Amino acid sequence: MAAMLLLTPSCKFMESINPFGKKARAAEALYKQQEAFRIADSIKVATEKIAEEQRQAELARLAAEQEAVRAAESAAKFNIIVGSFLTPEYAQSWLNHCREMGYDARIIDWNDGRWKMVSANSYETLRAAYNELPAFLTRFDMEAWVLTGK
Repeated sequence: MAAMLLLTPSCKFMESINPFGKKARAAEALYKQQEAFRIADSIKVATEKIAEEQRQAELARLAAEQEAVRAAESAAKFNIIVGSFLTPEYAQSWLNHCREMGYDARIIDWNDGRWKMVSANSYETLRAAYNELPAFLTRFDMEAWVLTGK
């Protein structure tokens, strides 16, 4: 009986030589190949998406860095301040109003960012800032002053 079991081929062997199962095996192999291609394509798309997100994050970081440099340069000049706010939303609203009036306005953080100073314009020299100050006083109909850099 043991000899008969050893001489009898296994089911897998019989399936492999069965001519009727050849189409099913070919279809199975094709399906596995298509699945491998689909997975590889999904990985490629995910990798490209991650790379694009990293590129966008780097661009945003560079833009924020440039804005910080610009703000630091602006703070180092002589600025005509037309508003100072504790609330960032109010400062942003006043900044938009000043820009609508045609000024090159920007927000300067003061006192470690506690105060948001709205600068209507920046000047290279103190004399130029003081020469323009009367025009700002009449145009804004309020107080304006010159802020020197830190």
